[in-house]
Amino acid sequence: MSDKYKFSDADKVFISKAENYCASAEQCRTSVMEKLLAWGADREKAGQIVDYLVQNEYIDEARYCRIYCESKLHLQKWGRIKINYMLRNKRIDNRIITAALQQLDPDQYTDTLRQLALSKLGSLAEPDPHKRRSKLVAFLASHGFEQSEIQEVINPLLDKEA
Repeated sequence: MSDKYKFSDADKVFISKAENYCASAEQCRTSVMEKLLAWGADREKAGQIVDYLVQNEYIDEARYCRIYCESKLHLQKWGRIKINYMLRNKRIDNRIITAALQQLDPDQYTDTLRQLALSKLGSLAEPDPHKRRSKLVAFLASHGFEQSEIQEVINPLLDKEA
């Protein structure tokens, strides 16, 4: 360990646990800090351990954001708005979040939105076309998709029904 950090044997136990935690899945600074505090580390030492983990590339928030964005889009079917909101809650720098969101493949993004819209459309029993549209838009917006993207995808789908 570098001379910059002076860790006790007790701290080294926390470091080892944190390294294993980071190795098991990508983590951000906030989640590692919360985990260290839950394990009983004091706030100052936890901050030093997190800095050490960043310096040694156990934590890389840009890498974390890229993976987070991809997985939330493909697995949870979240749009950019919801992904952005959740990453901001993790106190990640807006520039890192913006860069990660820009790396999402636009075609995959639209395809995910279209699949989600088709799935929801098939389950809507509403006969009134205006209420049907409204419910579909509200559902897609709750998943964090932008209004312009929603309209672009659902207009052709609803036109086919008419």
